[in-house]
This record gives sequence, C-alpha cells and structure tokens, in this order.
Amino acid sequence: MKAARFFFSLLLLLARPALAQLHPIPPGAYRTAEAYHRRLPQPAGTNAFYPDKRGLLVVEVQQGASTQKVRMAPDSVWGYVSGKGRTFRFFRGEEYQLLYADTLCVYADTIGLAKGAQPLSAPRYFFSRGLKGLVFPLTVHYLREMYEASNPTFVAALGQLRFDQSLSDFDRKTGLYRVTTLYRQAAVH
Repeated sequence: MKAARFFFSLLLLLARPALAQLHPIPPGAYRTAEAYHRRLPQPAGTNAFYPDKRGLLVVEVQQGASTQKVRMAPDSVWGYVSGKGRTFRFFRGEEYQLLYADTLCVYADTIGLAKGAQPLSAPRYFFSRGLKGLVFPLTVHYLREMYEASNPTFVAALGQLRFDQSLSDFDRKTGLYRVTTLYRQAAVH
C-alpha cells in the first residue's frame, strides 16, 4: 500500500511541470484565489503590471486592433498574472511573487526580485497555507507554529535541517524549493 502511494506521488511530482506547461495561466487580474485556481481572469488581458504612476494595477486588454488599459485598485483584486506568466498576489498592501502554488504556497517579495531588472537585494521568502492563507515569513519558527498540530511529520523534518541548508534552496532538477520537498515527503509518510 505504501509503495503504491509512493509511486502515485512520484508520478504526480513528475507530471506537474508538464501539466503546468500545457495549461498556462492567462494574463490579467484575478479577483479571488478561486478565480486564479480556475484560470478565470477578470479582466483578461495580454499583459498586466503594477504599479503605474498612480499606484494602480494595469491590465492591457486587446480590443480589435488597439489595446485599452484597464486600471484597478490593488486592494480590489487577489492578484494578477503578467504577460510573461509571472503571478503576483496582493496581501495587506504588499505585493508578493507566487513561486510555488499548492497547499503550501511559496512567495518572494518583489523588492528583492526587482521585476525585469537586476535584483535590488536578496529576495525574502514567504509562505501561506493555500492561495487564500495569511502570508508569513518563510522561517522554521512560523512553519512550526502553522503546522505543529496538523502536520507533525513536516515539523519533525524541519528540525532535521542542517545549518547550511535554507528553506528557500531551489532544486532545478525537481523544480521544488527545499520547504516544498520536505512538505511533500511528509505527506507521503
């Protein structure tokens, strides 16, 4: 039984990058996490960016041969997807780039990433429980607080981290961050 669950989990892990490429998330503004999950932007566009000179989210909507810019207050939407396929979430007046979406989501601050330019500083990483959860700094302390009661196997795995390992280490082979790898391994056990 455990072997079958392991192989099923492994198949899902391997198939996830391929599935993500087959069904890209369309650019535009997403009013809710459910709309993002269902890939239903409102409005849909060819590109979206934030902020404009007035501090608004701009969605470029194609109308015939011309492009119209629809401006929206960032507090009126869950987030947006740019024309390059990058997802950004607004939470309590801050913008976070969504790096990994699952029941444990991983984000980076946009200040450290400096969209389209050289990074201004090393990015800071954050997490949430699902796409609607509160956003917390990605630290062992906060992960323990959030998962101590619901996922003790995951919390135990966090205690096994060596001092030279970071929760935000990215494995290019698997496409996962260390924290998501630990979280998935805890779900299999």
